[in-house]
Amino acid sequence: MNVDYASITLPKKELAEIHRGLLMRHLVENEIRREEGLEEIEYPKVLEAIENALGLTDESAHQLEHQVDDELWNFAWYAFTDEWAWFRARAEVMRELGTKRADLSAEAIDRKVEDRYRKDFERFVTEVDMKSMNAAKASKKRVTKK
Repeated sequence: MNVDYASITLPKKELAEIHRGLLMRHLVENEIRREEGLEEIEYPKVLEAIENALGLTDESAHQLEHQVDDELWNFAWYAFTDEWAWFRARAEVMRELGTKRADLSAEAIDRKVEDRYRKDFERFVTEVDMKSMNAAKASKKRVTKK
């Protein structure tokens, strides 16, 4: 097997950014594999090599992995709630317009949806907020147990 090598010199800060990006990629790939019912892939050797070059301990690398995983989760949650709010704004606007929507252009409807999205974003997000949903379920259980 013919192996080509390359060498670069860069500040450790930039190497840390490359490490973070590769770590994110690894976490996303494994999550997709889990969702598809496939086995996880092994921790990439390149990540281990970069961690060694950066002087990361196993503990600090593991802590960084959790931090990056949390960042990815926050991004996914933001993307989901943003899409949910847009979906809800569109549904409300379309319901309110009823048959009048035939008289409006797609651009006019989109402007109305955008206005509703901006106006009621927080209300829409609370519909899928796990903390408030769990609290509501808990109080509902307390009421039904009486």
